[in-house]
Amino acid sequence: MATTAKKAAPRARRKSHQADEAQLAKLAKRSPYALRLTRHKDLPPPVLIIKERIAPEDRDDIEGLTNPRAKHVERGTLHGDSVRACLPVLKRILEEVKDEQGIPLGLESYMSTQGLKRSDLNFPLDEAAGARLALFFRLQSKVKDIDRIELIGRRVAMFSREEAVYWLANVTTADPALRSWATSGLRMLLCGEAGDKRVPRILEKVRARG
Repeated sequence: MATTAKKAAPRARRKSHQADEAQLAKLAKRSPYALRLTRHKDLPPPVLIIKERIAPEDRDDIEGLTNPRAKHVERGTLHGDSVRACLPVLKRILEEVKDEQGIPLGLESYMSTQGLKRSDLNFPLDEAAGARLALFFRLQSKVKDIDRIELIGRRVAMFSREEAVYWLANVTTADPALRSWATSGLRMLLCGEAGDKRVPRILEKVRARG
């Protein structure tokens, strides 16, 4: 009898784990932002993709549609070594995400060596976490230096919800000139220029803050 119980336990745990992920996927469909852990043939794993949910009334492409629905717009990706270098940043942002009852969802537990081996998972994000991650992913997209990428992430993680939303609106604005100016200007403010020898010193100071 004891042997039977031991064999049954792992199956029960797996079932519970799957239910949790199913609930996260359900929440992600209607949350302001969704973070997807996936694989991509053209990008080194792991791959994180963040998408913003645009409500029907906020869409600007519904002309001619009789029953417009919400759509998800990709705001950025983070992949490979950049993900691994920024795990403390990702955990810090994700640990603040809660459900409607104010209970933490524990999303930071997936930001580990084992957790990142998973794929096809969707995590719900509130506006604050979603805007911070979308802004971070967007700003680091053309940066090659891992230290500068981490520095961007750590400094964006300190942004208030209002700051993140404001800057995300600027770096995703429709006007290409304004979008470019906002992106390059904020990136310079957060991590300097490529090759700047002062980056490691500033990064250590920011890391020390926790």
